[in-house]
Amino acid sequence: MDEMDYPLSRSPVVRTRDPEEMRNALKTVYGATGFAVANSTDFEAVANYLVLPHIGLGFCGYAAKTEVEFPEGDFARLQVGLKGKAGVVLGNSTTLPVDEQHSGITPAGQPATIIFEAGFEQLILRIKTSALEKALTALLGASPRGALLLDPTAAPKQPAAHLLRQLTMFLADQLNSTAAQLPKPTLVELEQALIMTFLSAQRHNYTDILDGRATEPAPLVVRLAEEYIEANWARAVVIEELASQTNTSIRSLYAAFKKHRGYSPMQFAKSVRLRHARRMLLEGNPRTSVSQIAFKCGFGNLGHFASDFRQMFGELPSEVFARARS
Repeated sequence: MDEMDYPLSRSPVVRTRDPEEMRNALKTVYGATGFAVANSTDFEAVANYLVLPHIGLGFCGYAAKTEVEFPEGDFARLQVGLKGKAGVVLGNSTTLPVDEQHSGITPAGQPATIIFEAGFEQLILRIKTSALEKALTALLGASPRGALLLDPTAAPKQPAAHLLRQLTMFLADQLNSTAAQLPKPTLVELEQALIMTFLSAQRHNYTDILDGRATEPAPLVVRLAEEYIEANWARAVVIEELASQTNTSIRSLYAAFKKHRGYSPMQFAKSVRLRHARRMLLEGNPRTSVSQIAFKCGFGNLGHFASDFRQMFGELPSEVFARARS
């Protein structure tokens, strides 16, 4: 495979046939404390890694069987298998599988040994403990009474686990695109979506509480949330901030939107941005373009922007812009 075909190839760490070079990269970039290769003759590895404000997103692949030890960290690790098989050993417990059907979870504060079989490839998502705690507080509507304790041996919840995998792959694909850099609001919201979905998909000591029926607020909360989104449409809609502004929990806010509007706060935010994009397109400014307007309104993928625009207004943004300029 060509090097640029690997996920996150725009953020390379190492591509090597030298085990010692890989050992050094694992130690300095990922904090690994142990490294062993079954057959150095067949060894080849590639690793890419990108750090965002609250998460780290990476890719790695090994041509030969490799074992890597990691110490405790201040983040939770999700391994999304793309090809082949691997296993995660947490403490003295049984090895947990990682492949295309099973994701691997390493909780914060937990050392782990990861055994990569030959030909294995994966995406790695690291989420800071502080970001998980902040998101959990927003979901609960109050500070949790104890630390978040993930259960890596429990089967994840569907369909949230499938969505988490798709979101991780989608973000990796977007960050690897040849398109212009994603707008900051888009990145913030994708990070947020990953963190929230992670808490919904993985079993932990607050799962039962989050699964409980949310207290439904009055429709006034929905109107306040919509007014806040309207006033701040040009920047990232941070769901924790939205819950704080309306003095409710995220679960209650989503429940109110579902009942009284039939859509989510994020879907409302998208519709607001689409309306602003249409207004700009109708101006027909010759010094701008459809793509510039899309990015200014927070849309990082022009194909998705065109599809969403047509679904909402019945025509493509390019058609609106061309008509306005003529």
